[in-house]
Amino acid sequence: MGGVLRSRGVAPLVVPVGLSPVEAMPRVLGLRRPVLLDGGMPGGWDEGRSYLAAEPFLVVRSRGRWVEVEGPEGRRAMEADPFAVLSGLLARYRVERRPGLPPLAGGAIGYFGYDLGRLLERLPELNADDAPLPEMEVGFYDWVLAFEGGAGRGCIVSTGLPQGTEEAARGRLEEVVALLEGRAGSLRGGAEATPPLRFRSDTGRGTYEGAVERAREYIRAGDVFQVNLSHRLRAEAPRPVEGWGVGAWPLYRRLRERSPVPHGAYLGLGEAAVLSASPERFLRLAGRGVQTRPIKGTRPRGRNPEEDRRMARLLASSAKDRAENVMIVDLLRNDIGKVCRTGSVRVPELCGLEGHASVWHLVSTVVGELRPGAGVVELLAACFPGGSVTGAPKIRAMEIIEELEPVRRGVYCGAIGYISFCGEMDTNIAIRTLVLAGNEAHLQVGGAVVADSDPRAEYDETLAKARAVVEGLGARLEER
Repeated sequence: MGGVLRSRGVAPLVVPVGLSPVEAMPRVLGLRRPVLLDGGMPGGWDEGRSYLAAEPFLVVRSRGRWVEVEGPEGRRAMEADPFAVLSGLLARYRVERRPGLPPLAGGAIGYFGYDLGRLLERLPELNADDAPLPEMEVGFYDWVLAFEGGAGRGCIVSTGLPQGTEEAARGRLEEVVALLEGRAGSLRGGAEATPPLRFRSDTGRGTYEGAVERAREYIRAGDVFQVNLSHRLRAEAPRPVEGWGVGAWPLYRRLRERSPVPHGAYLGLGEAAVLSASPERFLRLAGRGVQTRPIKGTRPRGRNPEEDRRMARLLASSAKDRAENVMIVDLLRNDIGKVCRTGSVRVPELCGLEGHASVWHLVSTVVGELRPGAGVVELLAACFPGGSVTGAPKIRAMEIIEELEPVRRGVYCGAIGYISFCGEMDTNIAIRTLVLAGNEAHLQVGGAVVADSDPRAEYDETLAKARAVVEGLGARLEER
């Protein structure tokens, strides 16, 4: 992998006040692989930041043990462990964390699909592999535009990588400033409006309810305590002339306006795009401190203040929802405990009530201290995929998911986020996440099945979750 390249040229530059992420993004959309980690609110990315970047100098993709690295010298394909390849590449590029710099001072930004878990655990291969995207795709970005909160307090951080020189860092800064000030164009003709989408389930009510009943049989037999089951919604979506990497932006902008979330994301991947409206943090590493915040338990917000308070009370007092949450907390304590210092794992928040634009959630917080010698990619692999979207015990739940879900999950229920060149990380759980590729849009939804789950109610709950995203997109949901 070569020697370590350290950036000596990190040079923050303050962005003019009044430039928000949603104002800055159209100015870089025409660049290669624009990304936005969107969460300028309490509890969001790095507790209230948003990050924008484009033009990665390196892209890593994987499917199974096939790994492709695309960089300035062309493409290399190999058979390898993608986690090991990612770790080795990150080890080459270092940025010293300095006062005043955001945690993401350049780094790897992208997604880690649920099916990467097959490399970590021996699972049967029963469901169809028709995912339109690789299992992992991350870009290595030498610059980021970091925002404090949702508006105009921000800075450009340019690392000068891969050269690692002040000259390279200054050159990139000048390019980005010119784009943001409108002195250089980036959009190739602008983003076209997308026709209204109509989503339908691939499986339908009967098949999903049958899967829930089969999962309950496994629970009664003692195989598992809880299984997270999902189904995929699909819509015809004519590919825009400029590709989804640009053309999906109007959809995301509409979604974020109607349903703001702490861990939103827009990944422009050329011919494809990933739009995430996730409320849930998977893993954060800040210094040596590890945090995960699982969500289990959801109720809709009320139509008026009285009904809203009633829905919040119903969720807070629900023994079923609390039991589901506690099961996943125990699982995640075990997962992060694999790589944390003995005795450091604790639960400072258990089943806290948290309100979002359209729903109430029960959220818990699990923290620990990464043990000496353990790295950020090792932490990610130890906990992947997130326990809140598998069930408990994790491996048996994943085996049952493989049996009962007809297609692989792809990006859904994996993670989206960053690993910084400073060695820090923040990722979401990729739920409420739309994948646009070719002439289709995929939206997968699911929920936790326990012993007393009602199959009909479980399917209805998945549709309620879908509506929050579908209506945010200005689309329609048609039930089968």
